[in-house]
Amino acid sequence: MKKTKSLLAGMALLVLGAGTLAAQDAQELLKSFKRNFAIASLEVKIQVVQDAAKTGSREMGPLYQQAVDFVLENFSYLDVEQRFRVLGVVAADQIRATAYREARYSVWKLFQTDTFQELRLSCLNALAVIAKGDPEIVQNLNLWLAAQNTVFQTGKVPDVPVILAAVKALGSLGDPSSFPVLFGAMNLGYPEEVTRACRQALLSIPGDVKTAYREVLQTHPLPEKRQALEMALESDRLSENDKGELAELALDVGLHTAAADNQLKAASRELRFGATRALSARKWSKATVLVIEHFNALLLEYDRGLADRRFLVEAIDCLGNMGTHEAAVRLTQYLILLNSYTERVREFDSVVILSVIQNLGKLGDKVAFDDLMYVEYLSYPNEIKAAARKVRGSLKW
Repeated sequence: MKKTKSLLAGMALLVLGAGTLAAQDAQELLKSFKRNFAIASLEVKIQVVQDAAKTGSREMGPLYQQAVDFVLENFSYLDVEQRFRVLGVVAADQIRATAYREARYSVWKLFQTDTFQELRLSCLNALAVIAKGDPEIVQNLNLWLAAQNTVFQTGKVPDVPVILAAVKALGSLGDPSSFPVLFGAMNLGYPEEVTRACRQALLSIPGDVKTAYREVLQTHPLPEKRQALEMALESDRLSENDKGELAELALDVGLHTAAADNQLKAASRELRFGATRALSARKWSKATVLVIEHFNALLLEYDRGLADRRFLVEAIDCLGNMGTHEAAVRLTQYLILLNSYTERVREFDSVVILSVIQNLGKLGDKVAFDDLMYVEYLSYPNEIKAAARKVRGSLKW
């Protein structure tokens, strides 16, 4: 007891002298703290680290690493002596406060060694500061979060605060390699605070985000592909040309990715619908062949009740915005089909037929001339006949 009081008194004098720390040799002060830490009992070791923190000196990093290493050396006692964990938390917090990068591997090892929540949170908060630019630790964190994602998918309840801290740490580290695992975590159904943090982390990651979105569109599950497209289209870090290329890729993927069940088929359609809207808005004529393929698929889905009329109208509008002869030919073929059905059954959908006529007008291709003329011979109302006549008069020759 007498020895403990003597040590504490000595440390108190050091702290009282902290106001004149700038005039002293910081290395000598560090040396004193490290010596006292080495000879102290566990309880006093904690106080030594706390007193060092009170100095406010950023030179105390080696002491804090010494404390973390001491906890690691005694990891077998963590479950029976909680003061080791207290020491680990205090030391990791100070490593973060002083941004002592040299301790990053010790802190990562401490994170791996113990599952105690408070200790893991302190380690992750420290790594968010001291591990920037370290590909090994970033990759280790990526792998750890990927493993948690897999566990979560089995139905097990995760340690949400730790996962949240890991996501925020990866966002702070800002390495492009974290994009896929963060994107996966965002779409797994974690609590909203984790999902929101994943999104914020993704938006903060620098580098070639176009390539990152392409990877998700090409390799991730269908629901994640749709989310990737939505985020890419909202991004202020992508040009309109980039967004057009990604939307074209998304439509290609949506058309040609096998879907094993109705839920995945619905996700595939949603991806196509979002891509079509994006391509239409940008008049992305490079995607004409894919847009025609989408239109053909949608006609079947519409007939089977798998898609609403609004999606059919969007597909027609998209063809109209392609500005190509191929799009005009396909819309004309559809007009022929509508005219034939109207002539035989005397039933039609005025919204659809007007959309076809108006988009043929936007395309302005003479290929539609004869069939627009034929509209006027059928039992369409005057509004539709007038629209067909107006478009026919505007066609290019």
